[in-house]
Amino acid sequence: MKTTIREISPASADGRLIAVSDIHGYVHYLRGLLDKLRFSRQDTLLIIGDMIEKGPESLATVRFILDRIAEGYPVFVSMGNVEMSRLADLIGTDPDSDERFLHTLQYDRNVWKHGLFLDMLDELGISPDVAPSGVPALKQTLLSRCRREIDWLLNLPTVLTAGNFIFAHAGVPTDDLVRLRETDAWECLKRDAFLLENVRFTRYIVTGHWPVTLYRSDIDTMGPIYDAEKRIVAIDGGCALKAGAQLNALILPAGAQDMDRATFAHYDDFPVITAAYPQKGRTATIHMRYFDCSVDVLEEMDDLVRLRHHSTGRIFLAPKYLLYRRPGKPVQCDDYSDALLEVNTGDRLSVVRETSIGMIVKKDGELGWYLNKGGNFSL
Repeated sequence: MKTTIREISPASADGRLIAVSDIHGYVHYLRGLLDKLRFSRQDTLLIIGDMIEKGPESLATVRFILDRIAEGYPVFVSMGNVEMSRLADLIGTDPDSDERFLHTLQYDRNVWKHGLFLDMLDELGISPDVAPSGVPALKQTLLSRCRREIDWLLNLPTVLTAGNFIFAHAGVPTDDLVRLRETDAWECLKRDAFLLENVRFTRYIVTGHWPVTLYRSDIDTMGPIYDAEKRIVAIDGGCALKAGAQLNALILPAGAQDMDRATFAHYDDFPVITAAYPQKGRTATIHMRYFDCSVDVLEEMDDLVRLRHHSTGRIFLAPKYLLYRRPGKPVQCDDYSDALLEVNTGDRLSVVRETSIGMIVKKDGELGWYLNKGGNFSL
């Protein structure tokens, strides 16, 4: 499938252009962010892929966006790799696509507990537990009874452009729009770690797909990253995937052709406290990521565990709730950094998790420990 491009004209001469990505079923975050920004019909909202899957309300997210469009709000959406792969299995008629479709239903139910097709089947009162022979009929039921949502998703463009900005879910192989139209659409939907590629663009590329925290080794950060030399903006705040996740927005004022006046905003729903005492910061000794997260459990201590990281041999302390086990794999530790945040008395901190030795909190998009007063973090 070739890349398709839709050029966007701003809704008004005075309105902002607002870009978000990777909502992943967190429709409450999208609502909260738009309320926070006082989004209006004068603004233009761009959503650059992965609206669905992993989070709790995929179908509600799609319908919220469709309802805003129907109400006349200038909302434009491009495809993500999740939408593309799910749709390919839904409309495919070969046995392989049926097998993938059934596997996805089972995986989403067992691992994520949610998913677009699971949401649809639940609303229709249909069980996802079907024999392989029943998959074609199940797919046809979804195609006929959820036509509005599926047709809209199938017709999403690969890339959105607005002036000097290109918006693509995972990045682009070129910012030459003529050449870009000839590329495989998948090249714009599944480019892991795009910000690390040896590239430099003349236009500004706004992308999601790869949670920004995966670009850092010293600390967990959920805030957007802008590489001025490469002209790449990465805005995936890790919704449904990362502790401390937030939905980020890039905000461009009317007529912007560069990043000089760009701003960022975010939304999450964590409770906020005021720091009662200061804490000296410390960089992380370990930063666990999903692609390298196998550990040995050395000691269990109430709600904490002492772990050894398989690939580096590092020993570190982590909350027990981060551990999980999957069939046929060693014990794994969810994404985690043991950094201590630099905190001043009076700082506002978002509380992600409370433990016996302190709290995992977020400050200015960065995630780390805020220990109990007088506490320590020795191994």
